[in-house]
Amino acid sequence: MARAIAAYPMFFYRDTAYLGYYPRKTESQVIEVLFFGRMVDVVGARQRQVEAVSSLFALRDQVFGDALRDGRLHSRDVRMSVNRNVTTDDQPLKAGDEVAFFSIFSGG
Repeated sequence: MARAIAAYPMFFYRDTAYLGYYPRKTESQVIEVLFFGRMVDVVGARQRQVEAVSSLFALRDQVFGDALRDGRLHSRDVRMSVNRNVTTDDQPLKAGDEVAFFSIFSGG
């Protein structure tokens, strides 16, 4: 019986584009995005997985687009880290990266 199953053409499988289904995104195709502080309130989530984008600033604009446009948030208020390294510069991203967005912290 195993030979008969193996002999079926690939288009019988559920995850093929031939039948209108597309394979799920694997972890290697997405960027894990974490939110802390005020960013949780703005986005409404603590974390998301998004399709890999080319740069950090492009991801920031994608995630916070509405809040940046309507004035609820300014780009200088958004702090960023890539793979647990805080950065202020734009940099290329690749699938599998972990990006965190957080607000300015204060305290003692």
